[in-house]
Amino acid sequence: MNRRLDRPRRGDADGSRSTARAHAGGWRLRNWRLRTKLLVVLLIPTVAVVALAGLRVRVDLAEADRLAEAASRVHVEVALSELTHQLQRERDLTVRHVAAGRPADVTELRDQRARVDTAVGRFGTELTAARPRLTAEAATAFGRVQDQLGGLTGLRFAGEHSEFPADAVLRSYGDLVAGLLAAGAQPVTETTEPELAGLQLATHALARIKEQMSVKRALLAEVLQVGNVSDERLRALLGAEAELAAARHDYRQFATPEQQRMYDDTVIGIVVDIGNDMVEAVVTRAEGDQPLAGLDPVRWDTAATYTVNQARKVEEALQVMAQNRTDALAEMARTAALRDAGVVFGVVLLAVVLGVLILRSLLRPLRTLRRSALEVAEHRLPAAVQGILADPEPPHPGTPAGSTVAPVPVFSREEFGEVARAFDAVHGEAVRLASEQARLRENINAMFVNLSRRSQDLVERQLSVLDRMEADEQDPDTLGGLFELDHLATRMRRNSENLLVLSGHDLGREVEGPVLADEVVGAALSEVEHYQRVELAPAPQLVVRAEAVSDLVHVISELLENATAYSPPDTLVSVYSEVNSDGDWSIEILDRGSGMPEPELARQNARLAAPPDVDVEVSRRMGLYVVARLAHRHGIRVRLAQSSGGGLEAIVVVPSRLVIVLPPEPEPEPEPAMPLSVLTSPPEPIVDPEPEPEPEPEPVWPVADEPIWPQSDPEPPRRAPVVGRVEQAPEWPTEADDPDAFDFDGPTDRMPAYEAVLAQWFRTAEERPTLTLSPEAVRGRMSRLQDGVERGRSARIKEGSER
Repeated sequence: MNRRLDRPRRGDADGSRSTARAHAGGWRLRNWRLRTKLLVVLLIPTVAVVALAGLRVRVDLAEADRLAEAASRVHVEVALSELTHQLQRERDLTVRHVAAGRPADVTELRDQRARVDTAVGRFGTELTAARPRLTAEAATAFGRVQDQLGGLTGLRFAGEHSEFPADAVLRSYGDLVAGLLAAGAQPVTETTEPELAGLQLATHALARIKEQMSVKRALLAEVLQVGNVSDERLRALLGAEAELAAARHDYRQFATPEQQRMYDDTVIGIVVDIGNDMVEAVVTRAEGDQPLAGLDPVRWDTAATYTVNQARKVEEALQVMAQNRTDALAEMARTAALRDAGVVFGVVLLAVVLGVLILRSLLRPLRTLRRSALEVAEHRLPAAVQGILADPEPPHPGTPAGSTVAPVPVFSREEFGEVARAFDAVHGEAVRLASEQARLRENINAMFVNLSRRSQDLVERQLSVLDRMEADEQDPDTLGGLFELDHLATRMRRNSENLLVLSGHDLGREVEGPVLADEVVGAALSEVEHYQRVELAPAPQLVVRAEAVSDLVHVISELLENATAYSPPDTLVSVYSEVNSDGDWSIEILDRGSGMPEPELARQNARLAAPPDVDVEVSRRMGLYVVARLAHRHGIRVRLAQSSGGGLEAIVVVPSRLVIVLPPEPEPEPEPAMPLSVLTSPPEPIVDPEPEPEPEPEPVWPVADEPIWPQSDPEPPRRAPVVGRVEQAPEWPTEADDPDAFDFDGPTDRMPAYEAVLAQWFRTAEERPTLTLSPEAVRGRMSRLQDGVERGRSARIKEGSER
């Protein structure tokens, strides 16, 4: 019954502090997981790229919106330009109508007014459709145009029914047309696209050219109807000519050469020349105070209207070009915005995909390394070491480790692959060291076996010599000394057997058949030094199978030895046994010692249930280790418990497969009463005849009056009373008391009386034949032997006193 106090392992406190420090500060950069670090590294440039690209896309989208607004405004301006053109014609016809004295025929004027109304409706429709896309400034400017058009009805009424002169009507219509031209002259867009800007400026210059042509048409129509040119009309006509020349200059400045050629090729011809000649004629005659006779108003109206319409064609062409250009620019801006957004999205997506692939390429080998490391540490390496240690022929230490180690499945050439190969090298080195350890353990076990066999041979020879000396010796004192030597030899043999158990071999003692339970317990008792302190209860009628007898005897003897060693010398150790309901043989060994602390008791029970590997601690506590190994070999359960009366209780449960319960013996018939003389006759020696050819004389011992071996009574034997003061039982030592001397396995004495009976079947089958005696024969021979020794010693003491 060995024990070791639990001591705190070195480094536990330091390990706790280091673990606490490792878990503390998880937010620190060095404690971040690799995935988090890589995500942060990829996130920063990704956010920067997305931000910059977002700004670029935003600029493109804003440019696309501006160009879309420009395209919508161009559509409104086209409708406004048509309205201006029709309104200019209405103005000129109204001025001519007023100058002619407001004749009743207004058919042409009303038709033109209908055209103007149609143009006003188209302008409103275009403005309503384009208003959501227009800027606030453009919407306000076009809104003012609609407000100005609200006064058109009054102008028409004044021109047809009032007394306003022609010049007043011309000024009123001129103000309205000027408002329309001003709305069209607003910057179409804020874009800096030079082609579109030049086209816009050229279009506005051409609108001014057309306006001055229309003004000249109205002025000449008035003066031709009146028949003279006043100074005011002449100044107005010359001013219109000057404005026309300035507008033409602006047009040629902003228009491209192609646009200039288009104007020159369009606003040309005989009709245009006729109109120009008539203007020069009117100016010349007005300056010379000549009459205007011979100048036809209808011819002038036709020539002037043709010239204005030709200029209108150029204006429409420029407007179409501006509309197409703005539409193209808007589409290009939208395409660029979508392209940039797509490029940004693609780049970000590609970066994310590459980041994920790179992250997986980093994390997957790490996971494989971690999984392989845990698998090697928890399963493969322990299994390999266990297999090597369990292999009777472990691999030679010189065997390459790579031949027995499965590599980590990471075969890249970068750092992770190098780490995997380094881990394979560590794994292989561990397996190699395990092989060396197994080989070393095998060599040590072989040394143990060799030493044990040599020691056993010497002990067996010593026991044979002692047997012969005991058989020939007549002196009781000398015989007692021989018995003591016999005990020492038996304990030496048990120590040799313990070496065999340490090396993993069998004890080497075999029996040929089952052995009675009484004989098993008696044989175990013969291995104990203080066998006199052991009281035995009757064992159940059963036999133990041959393969478990030797190991079971060794187990019981070790437990009895510890029980007697760690209990007061004047107390008894009780042994009880019974067959439980499962058919198992339960043996209980109770001592009256100081017991064992509960933590140590639990630890020792754990070691008994699962025998540890052989180490230095086992060598100092060989007794319980041998018990655990032998019990584990046969499935025998051994457990320690606190006894209710103080001390420890060792419980040995032999499974039912190792025992055979015998049927109860029949009651013997009563024998006839014997004469008193027979009962009082001197005892005769009871010695079985030996079948040897030349038997040696054997000492005859008188029969004891009361045998000391407990009889097979139905009740358990009573404990012997303790006389005087009970000595304090030795307490279970600890490593703190004396670590070097903490060894419960001292030499074990053997009960000499059993040697003559049981020594033969404790030897190997090759050395001596097996002898099986009944429990009655064993008890009888033990009683006679012990009684004879006591009587002989008493006789010698009496003889010496008489002398």
